[in-house]
Amino acid sequence: MEVTYMVDSAIHAVHDYLPDASLHFLELIKGDNPDSFTRLRKLSVLDIIYQMFDRKGCSQWSDIMNFYDDLNKKQTITETGFYLARKKFNPEALRVMSNEFIANFYDNNADEMKKWKNHLVLSVDGSKIILPNTKENEAIFGRINAKPTSKDFDSKPVSGLLSTLHDCLNDTFLDVKFGPCSSSEKYFASKHITTYCENFIDSAIFTLDRGYPSMRLVDQLINSKQYFVFRLPSSFLKAYTNQIKAGEDKVIHITFDRESTNQYRDDIQFRQHLMNTTYTLRFTKLIIGQDKDDQDIVELLMSNLPEDEYSKDDLKELYHLRWRIETSYNRLKNRMKLENFSGYKSTLIYQDIYADIWLYNIISLEILYANDQVAIEQKQEGEYILKRNFNKAIGIMKKLFIRALISMDEDTNDYALSVIKDNIAGNLVWIKKGRAYERKRTTTPSSMSYKSTY
Repeated sequence: MEVTYMVDSAIHAVHDYLPDASLHFLELIKGDNPDSFTRLRKLSVLDIIYQMFDRKGCSQWSDIMNFYDDLNKKQTITETGFYLARKKFNPEALRVMSNEFIANFYDNNADEMKKWKNHLVLSVDGSKIILPNTKENEAIFGRINAKPTSKDFDSKPVSGLLSTLHDCLNDTFLDVKFGPCSSSEKYFASKHITTYCENFIDSAIFTLDRGYPSMRLVDQLINSKQYFVFRLPSSFLKAYTNQIKAGEDKVIHITFDRESTNQYRDDIQFRQHLMNTTYTLRFTKLIIGQDKDDQDIVELLMSNLPEDEYSKDDLKELYHLRWRIETSYNRLKNRMKLENFSGYKSTLIYQDIYADIWLYNIISLEILYANDQVAIEQKQEGEYILKRNFNKAIGIMKKLFIRALISMDEDTNDYALSVIKDNIAGNLVWIKKGRAYERKRTTTPSSMSYKSTY
């Protein structure tokens, strides 16, 4: 059988992409500063992008010093001058470039990306990001779980909502949205679906958790000819789901009348559309295990996957694949130190988030490339398997990525690339098959979404 490999490593791909993209999107980069980046200065647009990638979560002075050390150049600009230049860089341009890069990579390597039954498995989810506690950020993003009139308002952390479209098998983020902590997750989910349909050609299965079910999203996915699996709360379409017993898998034709569409009365057009449409949906009550009292743990799923092609066991597998986005958020926050921002200003916050997610994608793609080039030999059979160590890959990329990307010296560039590839390929970790952990609920809310290791 002929073996196919990825066209190139992600580092080579981003090296080829950035110079042209920084020129193509220059007007978007300028944003509200049309006179910026018009003359030859000490700091170019590319330098600013590279420094965002190179950020290590230190003080501003240390990050700048480390950046010029990685460039093997003398620092010719002050810390203040550097961050004044960064504040003129429109972060939306970084998000657009990151999205275009990942879409191009998938298009160029379509046959090599991991799929489940010829489909990408995508997950939509959100996570609260703790932000610097300033009045400016409070006004822009708000405080988590707090009303302005409450007595403990000032003690609640300032936070924003990060929403992503995640590829569960390839561990990449295909789209990202960030906004105030009160932002609608369903609104962001709708934008993710639109972005995917406009930029990607692979067929996909969207998996969404119990906070997302809505007929707007169902209607959008069906009209976009996309498969989906929703994990349902007990209150959604209760008149229909109450008919389903534990372990049952049933197709139901859903219709709506005026009373059942009251929540859409402010949108007359969509309400009329609902009342004139019959939705054929599949409902499955999965028994996924037993609790400590030996009672069945049941999850209710809603999908449009054909019964004759996808079994209940397939739905169960998809349900478990969705949870990989939680691991990715954990890595972003704990290992990549996403919440250690370059500064207090919202522009820097947006830049850091988009740059970190882009770098995360490059690391994931580089691991896929290593898996293509050097197979992992499973040395023993049992409950553990060997995988490439993602946490160490983060450290390797943080240390050597910029040197490999932009070194003026060809020997240094080649050496950094070879060290990155060899270290990512050679660092393995034992993973327990089918590992699962019971969710631990704290009695009091924490200001951190994820606990640090130490």
